[in-house]
Amino acid sequence: MPKDRFEQPVSTDSERAAQLNDEANDRLFALQPGGGELIDAALELDPDFALAHCTKARALLQAGCTASAKEFAKRGQQLAERLSAREQQHTRVVCQVVHGRSAAALPAVRAHAAAHPRDAVPLSFALGVYGLLGFGGLPDFQAQQVRLLESVAPAWGEDWWFLAAIGWAYVEIGRTKQGISMLDRSLALNPGNANAVHGRAHGYYEEGAAADGEAFIAAWLPGYSPKALLHGHLAWHQALFALQRGAVERAIDVYRASVCPQASSALPMFTAIDCASFLMRLLLHGRAPTEAQRRELAAYVDGHFAKPGVPFLNIHLALAHGCAGDEDALQELLQRMTPLPAAGESGAMARRICGAIADYAGGRFAEAATTLDEVAPQLPAIGGSNAQRDLFIDLNVVAHLRAGAERRARAVVRDRSSRRAQHLSEHWFEQSIGRAGSVRPHG
Repeated sequence: MPKDRFEQPVSTDSERAAQLNDEANDRLFALQPGGGELIDAALELDPDFALAHCTKARALLQAGCTASAKEFAKRGQQLAERLSAREQQHTRVVCQVVHGRSAAALPAVRAHAAAHPRDAVPLSFALGVYGLLGFGGLPDFQAQQVRLLESVAPAWGEDWWFLAAIGWAYVEIGRTKQGISMLDRSLALNPGNANAVHGRAHGYYEEGAAADGEAFIAAWLPGYSPKALLHGHLAWHQALFALQRGAVERAIDVYRASVCPQASSALPMFTAIDCASFLMRLLLHGRAPTEAQRRELAAYVDGHFAKPGVPFLNIHLALAHGCAGDEDALQELLQRMTPLPAAGESGAMARRICGAIADYAGGRFAEAATTLDEVAPQLPAIGGSNAQRDLFIDLNVVAHLRAGAERRARAVVRDRSSRRAQHLSEHWFEQSIGRAGSVRPHG
């Protein structure tokens, strides 16, 4: 029986199919194109290869083809019924994730990791800011992610995928230097690992090394396909670094070339989140988005999101409407969110943050700041990275400034810089004060 590259037996009579399955998974782990074609070739060699069906489901899920992904995941689970316990559990986890049964999938991943720590595919579904932990409504999801990865770390050693996963997890909990060293090692082992590039961008961000971070992304990105899943988001990081340096025109150029809806090839959720976040950041830097930018994003979110979705997305839909100053759209979003079953605390918190965005867009700055103050201690429960959630802290600071509460705004900044991201401290605040007079809810 063949083994995968993690030394686990896989049930297929074709050594070549097993090899192709490994290569496809590596492409998916590195967020590089081509995984779907490789797994198709594996399934041609062995149509009953259960784990390959699950790999195909993962590739389809990354491509946004959820309905087809469900069919492949279901078939994989059926084919695994008479296979090893590991393969049965592997396919069960994939099926739960693809079918959106997150509440069952997360404990299943934990149990599977304890029994089979080197089975990367099930483990990977728990990781990252959009994984089972990140979207689980857990205020300590970053710490839980580190604990999960550390529990299996003795089984891994020097593997480029695992080093990238745990390296970024360390960056996000403040163990920045340790995380960066692991991310650098991952890139040395696999220079094409876009996940490690992404984690490294967060390392530059947390260290306040905006110029170095921008240069790093600018040097790596030309070799990455514009059609690849993470291309637009890495460009978003590049634009964010430019904003941090005060190079607003450069940031806008990057946004226009690679991030905006017309340029992005990412999944609609990723594109909407990155675009709304960038335009609001642009606004907080004293530059109102153009009418064309606002119309483009409004049309995009209206076309792709007829109803609210996961809490983190909903907040960014509100940001998109807030940038445009469209209070009617904001109120409609809030009304549509109200009857939805709460996704734990994150669902209720998302509704409150959307309300704060509506208050800010309507010029009710004190009300917006009060709400953002109240939700701040539990903000990680909405998901996203530190860099993504910093926007809501920035918005809180500017709302206080616009409400005339400079002392309270300064306290918010001190609280953040005492815990992490030292560069977002007094100097950043003085710049914010200078911009506050030009910051408007919309253009």
